[in-house]
Amino acid sequence: MVYTDLPYDEETKAGFARAMFDHLDNGTTDMAPEILEVDPRVYTDPELAARERRELFGYVPIIAAHSTELPGNNDFATVQLPNNEVVLVRQADGRVRGFVNTCRHRGAQLVPEEKGSKRIFSCRYHGWAYGSDGRLRSIADEHTFGTVDRSCMSLLEVPVEERHGFVWVIDSAAGDREIDIAEWLGREFDESLAAMEMDKYHCHIAQNFDVDINWKVLMDAFLDGYHITSTHAGTVAPYFYNNAQAWEPMGRHGRMVTARKSIDSVRDVKPEDAPIDRHITVAHFLMPNMSVLRQPDHLEVLNFVPAPGTAVGTRMQMRLLTREPVVTDEQKARWDKNWKILMAVLRDEDLVVNVGLQKSVANTDVGPLYFGRNEIANQHFHQWMGRAFADPRKWG
Repeated sequence: MVYTDLPYDEETKAGFARAMFDHLDNGTTDMAPEILEVDPRVYTDPELAARERRELFGYVPIIAAHSTELPGNNDFATVQLPNNEVVLVRQADGRVRGFVNTCRHRGAQLVPEEKGSKRIFSCRYHGWAYGSDGRLRSIADEHTFGTVDRSCMSLLEVPVEERHGFVWVIDSAAGDREIDIAEWLGREFDESLAAMEMDKYHCHIAQNFDVDINWKVLMDAFLDGYHITSTHAGTVAPYFYNNAQAWEPMGRHGRMVTARKSIDSVRDVKPEDAPIDRHITVAHFLMPNMSVLRQPDHLEVLNFVPAPGTAVGTRMQMRLLTREPVVTDEQKARWDKNWKILMAVLRDEDLVVNVGLQKSVANTDVGPLYFGRNEIANQHFHQWMGRAFADPRKWG
């Protein structure tokens, strides 16, 4: 088992320890100034969902893959995003480019496979063929089709950038969107992600789960350290402290620290000397829809991607990243067991509760919802969403 120390300077780690020791000693948690009231229609309104897909996800970058999912030239992966299904392809120069997965001829799905390696993508409908660079290479029986300017018939392209070991995409082929991940993250948050060295991790498992739940319901669940005792009594609750977290907003994004109960073994040590690396979980929340959880020996990455054309559907993309490649049977057995535990927590507990929540908030007379002062990360998320739609070209 490969444990890694927290990738932060001693002052930052001492701050984590001091915050968690104080909260656990006093029965407290980081808190917002007041309770926040939220209209339940944010989870059910079809018009709002359409605006989110168009005006939010059509402009801001989100994670679409880990770089190790596209290790070599011509390796590809298809990814469903809120507006488009996209084919990500590793180019000969090492870059990753992204194309809308639609043949320019009659709109057929070009690439049906989830992943693979191809130099040429041929449409199964009429045989039009495109290179891995998106250019139209051939038209079946072209002499009977008519004159076509191939330079205008390349696959539609979306902005892509690799940073921190991930492939980021803006879900729009409008041609007027520029992608700049460092700017989007902001200096402080960008540095925090860089310190985690996620480009040195390897994607062992990546799975998708399609659920009839609004994406913000799922984002709320993972911003919330208040439900551990109630929802996860049969799995992780005996090992983690409930309702005790240190929240640090970093511009539009944020970082949250929670404690394992094993932290009790070092609570008699001064914060600046406490070896807390294996006793806390550090979660980075990347607005609008992503969570990266650092465990002592691996990373868990979750994306909550709104399904096209509906207010309630979401594709939950889950990845388990390991510090070393998983090559031996022993390693595979260990990480598969870890994944099974993660599934028991997320699929069998979180999703069960949130399916019921989604059904419940559709009631005619549900009334307003309330996020407590202790649900500070959730408040940050909903307040940011409110500001964002007040000026949807800034997303500040």
